[in-house]
Amino acid sequence: MRPESIEIKNSGTRSETEGFNLTIVVPAYNEAENLSDAIQMISSGLPVSLADHEIIIIDDGSSDDTAGIIRRITAGSNTIRAIFHDANHGKGAALKSGFNAAQMEWVLFNDADLQIDIAELSSFIKQTDSHDIIIGYRQNRRDPFSRIFFSSIYTAIIRFSLGFRFRDLNCPFKLIRKSFLDTCNFQSKGFFIDAEIMHAAHVKKARIKELGVACKPRQKGESTVKFRHVIETVKELFALIARKNSDVR
Repeated sequence: MRPESIEIKNSGTRSETEGFNLTIVVPAYNEAENLSDAIQMISSGLPVSLADHEIIIIDDGSSDDTAGIIRRITAGSNTIRAIFHDANHGKGAALKSGFNAAQMEWVLFNDADLQIDIAELSSFIKQTDSHDIIIGYRQNRRDPFSRIFFSSIYTAIIRFSLGFRFRDLNCPFKLIRKSFLDTCNFQSKGFFIDAEIMHAAHVKKARIKELGVACKPRQKGESTVKFRHVIETVKELFALIARKNSDVR
């Protein structure tokens, strides 16, 4: 049976951030060099007129001092919470933990590598009256050529396999209505989570907006994306296609 479109709650019109409440989900794996600066950037860069907000940091089984830094950041804080995975389960698993724990009307996720500034959020919030998901696409992307190349190939495969088009599928800056996330049962544990989110949005006829975001080069630490993740992502794509084909029988 084909999935039906869903009715996603709309909170009505608002002026800028008036009445806007937000959960920021920050997955972190071996980001000890960046994490304190990332949380400081997020905390100090949020619009002061937000009605309410929370930051959820997920340590996905890091082997460096990420967990210790998170404990120091969250100690005594009323707005910053932490989730600790006992092992490295993957970006998708980390995001799902954050989504499930989120308590606000809107959820933003952003990586801890400081490549996309929280200042981009203001233009995203302006789109929330008429959209359910606002996704970024990186302008003048500042990553190694090999990563950009593999990302372009991956995006082309996803477009061909799932039948939708987005400029930058894996951009780690997405603002999503919580009521939409609550209708989803994401299966991905790894980097395929971005494609699975957008596939669900496509199937459920969510209202989607793409906005360009500035992308800075990573200054500290190393990207955790490895070739094995490409293989794992392809496997998760095949699993989604199998589920999709099963649904229409």
